[in-house]
Amino acid sequence: MSDELDALRRLRPDRVLPDDPIDPEVLTRGKERLMAGIAAPTPEHRATPSIYPRLAYRDEAAALEFLVRAFAFSERREARMEHPDGTLAWLEVGDGVVMIGRSGVERHGLLSPTELGGTTAMVNVYVQDVDAHYQRAKAEGAEIVLDLEDMFWGDRRYEALDPEGHRWHFAERLSDLQVRST
Repeated sequence: MSDELDALRRLRPDRVLPDDPIDPEVLTRGKERLMAGIAAPTPEHRATPSIYPRLAYRDEAAALEFLVRAFAFSERREARMEHPDGTLAWLEVGDGVVMIGRSGVERHGLLSPTELGGTTAMVNVYVQDVDAHYQRAKAEGAEIVLDLEDMFWGDRRYEALDPEGHRWHFAERLSDLQVRST
């Protein structure tokens, strides 16, 4: 069984010549693309800071959704650990990390502020554009417990509670704010 493509099928690729002469510019661009791919740095390793808090929530799924939506955290999706009795998740902001998980005596004795009747710590976070961060948090329902203010030590800051009562202190250096506004 033969057809008009038989002659083409018998050609060896090393014997096929292009119809047009080789364009050196095309080859140069191809080489540059190839070499850039080879020399490209490996994806940035996201190190875990030497110290990071783990916060307990009765509803860690709702907390995760809120912290991403209201406080603009991003989740390390590849690090999430889901179990039938709870989820652990790592959230990033800048070069900081916070781990969240379900509360309970059987979970390292960590309890949500709603179970304790108040919080025992505050998480301090530096952000870019604290004014926009404040507006976003407020619009998404974060309870603002300390309005935006400039401090004598050089920060502009505010404080908010998440739905289970963890206290968050968000700030930006006034010097960074001045650089951004020029």
